[in-house]
Amino acid sequence: MASHKVLALLLPALLLAACGKPAAKPEEIRPVRTLTVNAGAALTGNTYAGEVRPRYESDLGFRVSGKILRRVVNVGDTVRKGDLLARLDPADMALNEASQRAQLNSLDAQLNVARLDYERNKKLFDEGVIGAAGLDHYRATFDAAQAQVEAGRAQVRAMSNQTGYTELRADHDGVITAAMAEPGQVVAAGQTVVRLAHSGEIEVATSVPEDQVGRMRVGMPVQVALWSAPGVPAQGRIRELASSADAATRTYAVRVSVPEPPPQMKLGMTATVSIPLEGPKLVHIPMPALVEQQGQKGVWIYDPAAQAVAFRPIAIAGIIGNDILVGDGLKDGDVVVTAGAPLLQAGQKVRPLTETAAAR
Repeated sequence: MASHKVLALLLPALLLAACGKPAAKPEEIRPVRTLTVNAGAALTGNTYAGEVRPRYESDLGFRVSGKILRRVVNVGDTVRKGDLLARLDPADMALNEASQRAQLNSLDAQLNVARLDYERNKKLFDEGVIGAAGLDHYRATFDAAQAQVEAGRAQVRAMSNQTGYTELRADHDGVITAAMAEPGQVVAAGQTVVRLAHSGEIEVATSVPEDQVGRMRVGMPVQVALWSAPGVPAQGRIRELASSADAATRTYAVRVSVPEPPPQMKLGMTATVSIPLEGPKLVHIPMPALVEQQGQKGVWIYDPAAQAVAFRPIAIAGIIGNDILVGDGLKDGDVVVTAGAPLLQAGQKVRPLTETAAAR
């Protein structure tokens, strides 16, 4: 009986011990990826699309009108200075030159008659047969015939030049980029037949908006890359900057010279021009680092002393690719959480995996 009384007394105590709270688990420390801010003077920049063009390009045409007999070059052909490009039908020019030469022969014959008349009457004047007035008449006739012969010779030379103008030749080494006339077509003097891109320096033509043109200057170095070969950059410089905006697009034309173009750069290709612009101290952080707390955008800053994170608002200056440009809110040495940020809370302890982020 005594044992039963002892059990009855101990049972409530055992039940109370069994209903007590379990021991508290240690706080979980979440691993996060972080980076350490190293702010510095940064260069920001803008990228614009452009077209590869030659530095010099000429529209070539005949200096006389006529019918095209033959065009010996096509688009894409490489030519040397002096090479024949096209030829006009020379029949009409040859006939005109022959007519001018026949007229010159007639003038030579008239000059010979005038010379003989003058020499004969000069003897008569010396013998006193005729007076000075008679001799002056023959002298004037001789001088006029001489002047007509000189004029005829000049016309023959001019016609001979025009006969030579029936051949269109390259005035520089280069590449034919366009053909505007075909054999059998009648063209006027000066009408463009082919377009010649001169060999040598290549440029990229692009345009920039008016809010950026004031930050550029002639001679500024830029980076040029081809859309077809983005991994082959080339150095360029701004050679020309338009002084007025295009009436339709309200943009300013920019010419970027590329003194040493890569072999992959061909005329007509699309290129990108990256123009660096001096700006404020900007830090690049990955997009996943951005969080929002109570309507404010910011990042989680890791405090090494507390081994916990705190929210820090930031000023976003822009976005380049997958990076956020931070203009204000971060200082040198700040440790920013870059992975796992949306799952954190203020004061939460974390274990960082750190790397360094420098301004670019």
